[in-house]
Amino acid sequence: MITRLIAILFANVAFSHANDTPLLKLPPGETGEQIVLSELEEGTQVNAEGVIVFGGESEHYLTPPTFSLHSSRLRDPDRGIGYPDNHVLESRELPNREIYPFQLRDSKNITLSGLTVLGLQSEDLPWRVVKQMWDGDALLVKNCEGRVAIKDVFFRNTEDGFGPEKGIEHWRLERAWMEDIRDDAIENDFLLSGEIDNCLIDGCFVFLSQRNPDGRTAEPTTVIRDSLIRISAQAHDGVERKPWRDRFIHLGEDGIGRAPGMLFKWAGSAGKVRVENCLFYMDAVSVNGPDEMRFPPGTYEKVTLIWTGEEPYPMPLPSGVVTVSDPGIWEEAKANWIKNLPANHPGLQRP
Repeated sequence: MITRLIAILFANVAFSHANDTPLLKLPPGETGEQIVLSELEEGTQVNAEGVIVFGGESEHYLTPPTFSLHSSRLRDPDRGIGYPDNHVLESRELPNREIYPFQLRDSKNITLSGLTVLGLQSEDLPWRVVKQMWDGDALLVKNCEGRVAIKDVFFRNTEDGFGPEKGIEHWRLERAWMEDIRDDAIENDFLLSGEIDNCLIDGCFVFLSQRNPDGRTAEPTTVIRDSLIRISAQAHDGVERKPWRDRFIHLGEDGIGRAPGMLFKWAGSAGKVRVENCLFYMDAVSVNGPDEMRFPPGTYEKVTLIWTGEEPYPMPLPSGVVTVSDPGIWEEAKANWIKNLPANHPGLQRP
């Protein structure tokens, strides 16, 4: 079942079978509407090549306000957050209130490939505003069962990237290319077994979140292999009632405060990782403080951390992780990764 699609775009959805495998080909096109695929035949392979879904729409922030700095007289010390220079807190009005642009629901053993999701909100909006208004995933997998495989997708400037939810036996993310993800690139807070294989996360606030906020306990092993992950400073104007974090926010030449998150957002009972042949890149202490920059338990083999902060990396590094300080290593690795993509990868076809 396909719901809430623009009729013109999806009037010719093609269902077929090949070697007993159900195939669903979505015709290429652009839409600002939410797309939900649900109750698909078991084992369906969804081809979304050429489909571009937009999210993060807001007329109020088409031309965003400039948010005041932490030292500004406009700062409210009781709340510990910045304010727009026009003295007005952000509007929560949204022309498109759906915060999950693309959803897979109520299906079993599904494969999806070729999807592009692009956020439209300004990258100058501070983290708390984006979190408040668009706290959802570019791709949400909900109430699904069995194994879910996502490959050859491109997400840019969305609040979170990929969010698998409970019910899935195992998820796999392959050749995913994400840029400028404003919070978690992968939000695995339901603590599901999964793999991140041969992916490029070129800028995010947090790489992988596994923090079971409602008290769930599980011991999955998340495998991360052959991937490149860069944590980037996001526009940031502070955290309510936590003014101590302000010292980790750096003012840019454009007058906007920015700060990074961390590689892993981890709870004590969130399982382990197995990291193989990966490159991580961070350039400053997390806005959450150095204690949040710990590596989770697990095994690490052939892992390089590019660290260009002013002081040594503030937390102990596990065996198998080495640090370097040359950003050129990232640029070379990224160029090689892109060079080896299939020609039809959506990251190479972006508008």
